[in-house]
Amino acid sequence: MALKIRKSSSPQSQDVPPAERIASSFKQLAGSSQEINAAAEDLCNNLAPVNEALRKLHLGVSAWHKFAGHEDENGNYWTRDVGYVRVGTDWGIALRRTSGNQFSDRHDEDVWLFKDAPRWMQIDSVSKIPDLFDELIKRTDETIKKLQSKSLQAKELSEALNAAVAELSVQGK
Repeated sequence: MALKIRKSSSPQSQDVPPAERIASSFKQLAGSSQEINAAAEDLCNNLAPVNEALRKLHLGVSAWHKFAGHEDENGNYWTRDVGYVRVGTDWGIALRRTSGNQFSDRHDEDVWLFKDAPRWMQIDSVSKIPDLFDELIKRTDETIKKLQSKSLQAKELSEALNAAVAELSVQGK
């Protein structure tokens, strides 16, 4: 069976001069840019209440959930993560892209607040936000236990110091 190859009749056809093709393509992109910017803004606006609700909790706890990644037999890796972290002065849902090698000092990381992240990462991560919440619960519970333990340790230190101060005060009379 012979395979028939059909020429495209679109402006990308080889029959159209490159200057015309690029002008036509640019006009099409100009129209599409309005739609993509509106869609991206809509996505971020719909996620804003989730961000605001998390901020109001004042957790002070960071967490990441990996939604894509790979590591090969040589230790080269890459990951894509959605998280709740502080970026600059703002806490919020964020996206992270990492790569590197487990056996060397090479590690690259890019972190953006969700609204500033590449659109393809925004798209890939939205469905993983419930998994991020699970990770936040786990990290918050771990942090509570550590804070409680360290609080007891700080209390012991304070009591020891107060006892030493009291002893010195009695001796100094």
